[in-house]
Amino acid sequence: MKRLLLLSLLIGLIPPVKADSLCTLISEEEPDVTITMNYVLGMGGGRGTLNYKNKPAFYFQVGILNGYGGQYYEARSFSPESLVEGKTYVERTNNTEKISSGRFMNFVGNQLGRVTSKEERKSGKLRALMPTLAKDYYYSIPFTEKGQYGRQKLSKKMKTILDASEGFFVNSGGCRKFFAYGWD
Repeated sequence: MKRLLLLSLLIGLIPPVKADSLCTLISEEEPDVTITMNYVLGMGGGRGTLNYKNKPAFYFQVGILNGYGGQYYEARSFSPESLVEGKTYVERTNNTEKISSGRFMNFVGNQLGRVTSKEERKSGKLRALMPTLAKDYYYSIPFTEKGQYGRQKLSKKMKTILDASEGFFVNSGGCRKFFAYGWD
């Protein structure tokens, strides 16, 4: 009886995962490619993974630029350690390699979130575009060695991620916090 009481107290101390703290962006071109982030970096930022068929392919982070404003993204090789809470960015990404970084451009429907005047805003789906992701990913792939996949001979996974990186990622739920320059 004491064990059951202790177990129930311990379970009560574990915080539940909030559905609104998880964001999933799905590629418009390749639905097998998604970005899943947890809201941890304040308004307009978070970290998580870029996934292929629901398995992490890259560490992925979105944040707000200092000064000018706007948002940025960063994609790195994946390590489970990169998602560990309580560690600094350097500690979490120590064993990862930078794949790409650049502008995380917010759209509402077909309108740019940052520059559309209040008078011209129309409601629409929250969408994101990362203009340099495809190029950076392509050049991060090593040249093909005999009998292996590489830049000159892409695997299905590589081709799918490359195609997805060329286009928009759409909010499939829970992503409003990651769009600092969106509106409802």
